[in-house]
Amino acid sequence: MALKLPHDLEEEILSRVPWKSLATLRCVCKLWNSLILEESFRKKNLSFHMHSYSGEHRFVITDRGPNISAVGIEEQKNVVDLLSLIVQDFTLVRARPCEPIKVYKTVHCDGLLLCVMDNQLLVRNPLLQETSWIKCGSDFHQLDDAYSLGYLSHCDYRILRFRCASNFRNRPSRVEVCEVASKTWKVIDNISFDWFLSVPLSILSLRGTPYCIGLREDHTAFVQSYDFSRERFQPIDDLPFSYDEMNPIALEIYKGDRLSVLEQCHKTRKICIKVKHWLMLTSWTKLVVVDIPEFPLLYPHPSLLSMNYFFDKNNRLVITRKHIGMKGLSIIRVINEKEFQEIKANTSETRIPFLCSYVPSFVRLPGFSKQDTSRIRWRKRRFN
Repeated sequence: MALKLPHDLEEEILSRVPWKSLATLRCVCKLWNSLILEESFRKKNLSFHMHSYSGEHRFVITDRGPNISAVGIEEQKNVVDLLSLIVQDFTLVRARPCEPIKVYKTVHCDGLLLCVMDNQLLVRNPLLQETSWIKCGSDFHQLDDAYSLGYLSHCDYRILRFRCASNFRNRPSRVEVCEVASKTWKVIDNISFDWFLSVPLSILSLRGTPYCIGLREDHTAFVQSYDFSRERFQPIDDLPFSYDEMNPIALEIYKGDRLSVLEQCHKTRKICIKVKHWLMLTSWTKLVVVDIPEFPLLYPHPSLLSMNYFFDKNNRLVITRKHIGMKGLSIIRVINEKEFQEIKANTSETRIPFLCSYVPSFVRLPGFSKQDTSRIRWRKRRFN
């Protein structure tokens, strides 16, 4: 007689399985397929893997054309093994090949990617192959405007698009929010900017709330957030260092519930990373310092390219690096206090790529969660 586990225990076990294995397990039976696609299960799975590194972190590289690639680290048996990469093709394809697609940048939120194009946006889950096209006005510009993807709840995703008063083309400030489910835009009035975005841009979404690095007129740097419920920007805290435009800086998520900020001294090449809990009012805490002789500069000044990093399952720092002359990117993994490995991540030599972090998940787009799952073909190759 086959042993049948209680439903809650079965759900708890499956929620700890990485997304790559879950994709295959959807083929086992209709019951598991329905369970894996439930919102409560997705939240539990996402929370577990955000707090414990699952080896599925990716860097999404967009070369301002149709090409989009997700680059990850290949699991190594030993620390001394040569660094190797996993590359996935996320390139967008239209039904009509005569209409070229030009993607300027990508933004990530809990497994969903927001792709910014000419007068239109695309929200997609590459793992589930779900997409949602959204039209936008022509009065915004690729260099002036910033984008973020977040939510009020896991069923109510929002797109934030804003322009500070200080921008490349000296255009007036403006803030708009789009409800992804209805694809409707709302202009947010009565927002004045006494700050502007740092360059390169560091914009991310933590628990549905957009965060970015802002600069005041006196060049003090701070972490800025946007509250979708109150429809306003809210400063969080000053950065834990004196801002120097020559020093590479970046903002990232650490273990799913903390903000982390990286700064590299352009003279000594020393890297310092500090963290802060997203809710607690405690000060920034030093997480790691990398002081390796002859460590490369992560990007030259000036640069429009964002920088991204994460910590692997062995708590080693993995970080992107832009080559001088805009000739491609590479990924660096810090092995110990004296060693690091570096490998080229893409072959683009002429375009200026845009980067964002990405962790695959089973988060579903609005409008897809109520699909009839009985029509799914039960073939493993569908999920490979």
